[in-house]
Amino acid sequence: MAEEEQTAPKNRFFSSSRNLAASTLISRILGLFRESLTAAVIGGGALMSGWTLAITGANLFRRILGEGELGKAIVPIISLSLETEGAERARDRFSTILLWLTLLLCALAVVLGVPSWLISLALEPGRWKTAFELFPILTPYMVFICIVGAATAYANVLREFFLPSLTAIVQNVVLILALALVCRHYNGMPQLTAFGLAVLVAGVLEMALIFLILWRRGMMVRISRAILRDRETLLSIWKLVLPGLLGASALQVSLLCDRWVAMLIGDYATSSIHFSDRLVYLPVGIFAVSFATVANTEMSRFAAAGKYDDLTAMLTKTIRILLFVSVPFMAFLVCFPEEIIRIFYHYGNFDETAVHETAYAFLMYSAGIPLFSVFKISSVAFTSRRDMVTPLKVSLICISLNIILNFALMVPLKQGGIALATIVSSLLNNTLLLTIYNRQLPDHKIDFRALGLYLLRLIPACGLPLVPAILIFRVIPRNLEFTLPHWNVEITTLNVAIPVVAAGFVYGGCLLALCWMLRIDEAAVVLGRILHRGKKRAGQG
Repeated sequence: MAEEEQTAPKNRFFSSSRNLAASTLISRILGLFRESLTAAVIGGGALMSGWTLAITGANLFRRILGEGELGKAIVPIISLSLETEGAERARDRFSTILLWLTLLLCALAVVLGVPSWLISLALEPGRWKTAFELFPILTPYMVFICIVGAATAYANVLREFFLPSLTAIVQNVVLILALALVCRHYNGMPQLTAFGLAVLVAGVLEMALIFLILWRRGMMVRISRAILRDRETLLSIWKLVLPGLLGASALQVSLLCDRWVAMLIGDYATSSIHFSDRLVYLPVGIFAVSFATVANTEMSRFAAAGKYDDLTAMLTKTIRILLFVSVPFMAFLVCFPEEIIRIFYHYGNFDETAVHETAYAFLMYSAGIPLFSVFKISSVAFTSRRDMVTPLKVSLICISLNIILNFALMVPLKQGGIALATIVSSLLNNTLLLTIYNRQLPDHKIDFRALGLYLLRLIPACGLPLVPAILIFRVIPRNLEFTLPHWNVEITTLNVAIPVVAAGFVYGGCLLALCWMLRIDEAAVVLGRILHRGKKRAGQG
């Protein structure tokens, strides 16, 4: 009986993780399909650049006051309240947070939306007018989605994981339907207005779903004077949020600055950065975030127990695994940037100019995939030890550099300069964090020499397989011809996709073989996991 009690939480944990992973995977697939459909309907020119700037402004608050820093702070406050004060007090505390958050967001929507509309009246037609005209339409979405983010964190504390994760799927489904059934029948600003209204509908449905989940659990938000005057809760949330809020705000301002600088370059620059960013962060999101999340749990335990040798060993191991996964991705994507852009985006109104402009930005961003991946764990090296200040200071330095480089490189390199600025600032961020880590723990240092030797073996293993991959890509014929109804354009996606997929299989096989020959342990780990799962499934069958 005791053994069953101990295994039950583990089974519940793995069940929740499996369901959440399935939901996340579905959401990412739908999100990628939505981006492809967006490219086909809106294109990659001035309209898309205006839309990108407007939606980036709205999402800025989502990443700070929704699922970002506020969501992270809600978890420990509500968890502690549930354990020590009971469910009713926990519900009141969350009600206080959500009510004040809603009032703040509504005020921001008015303060930011009205000036944006007034500015749009004075601008000539073009990408800038489009952005300022769209932003007031999207400001209510800012309110809805931040409420959803905060409520999702609250639901997670209540051990509701799968159902809240469906909100992202709801949004993607609504936007896909809007693009396919409504937006493609319009052109220009009416098309984007319809798309903006679809975003609002998606936000309302997401909010309705998350509130339904809370109501079902008997933890729905309440409104009263006492709840509004709960200063203790407000002070608690403020103390936890403030350090991360400063860093997150600076990061989001930096991202918004990227879009603004791109708007100064031309009609295609902002949209090319947007579409490139979506593809580049797909492998980063799938692999780097997953490894970093698991490592964070283990590293936090080691730090709490004072086992800093184990903490450094886990950090080094995770860095090696992230490099093993991300360097091959970088090498392959850098070799086929235009082909990959054609596979995912070259439909409908996404013309040849958009393909070339986006492929250029994608090429530059792809080179930074290893740095973007390693950053996910280098920051955890500090947060696992409850050091929030050091990553904040380093991020402020790197963000400042990023903004300076944006303006310095925008003229000679255009949108490629913005990508390069991001790569350089990420390199500095990782270098500073890992160097400071060694200074803080002089008796438990990361062995940079060993990592360097590891890279000297990994780089040839990732580079040499490109030769047969490129040969296979060039040998496969491209003579398929067909058309897609309603889009009035000849589609040649399979002519590109088949050779790229074939090249990918050849590259992966040669890569694993070389890694085995060079005795790169991470290859054995990956192959072991694959073979173990295969044997397990065969046994179940």
